[in-house]
Amino acid sequence: MKRYDKIVLVLLFAAFATGIIFTARGAMSPYVTFAEARKSGRPVQVKGCAVAGTAEEIDNNSFSFHMQDENGETVPVFARVKMPANLFEAESVVVTGRFEGDVFTANKILVKCPSKYEAEHPSGVKKE
Repeated sequence: MKRYDKIVLVLLFAAFATGIIFTARGAMSPYVTFAEARKSGRPVQVKGCAVAGTAEEIDNNSFSFHMQDENGETVPVFARVKMPANLFEAESVVVTGRFEGDVFTANKILVKCPSKYEAEHPSGVKKE
């Protein structure tokens, strides 16, 4: 293998590894509260519950609603996505985005619903 080929191969490997690191870092960001999100100024994930009766559809691909985080702070959320059908029946909601003024602007919403496949034990089987 020529020296030039080795250099190109090492540079391609370094670029590939850098891409994987940046992708993994973004995907593995921890949940924060709205207070922490306000301070950070960068894209974050906030976990909480959607407040019933607060949804307002703006167009087919955006809507707003209020969300309460795990510390109890309620904040208006503007979402640049289609509204999930089960947003208010969800066990929890995770929004990914950042603050723009007093409004949290989300570009991703993950609705976490309770499992409907929980195991049922027959009456003769004892749980341990």
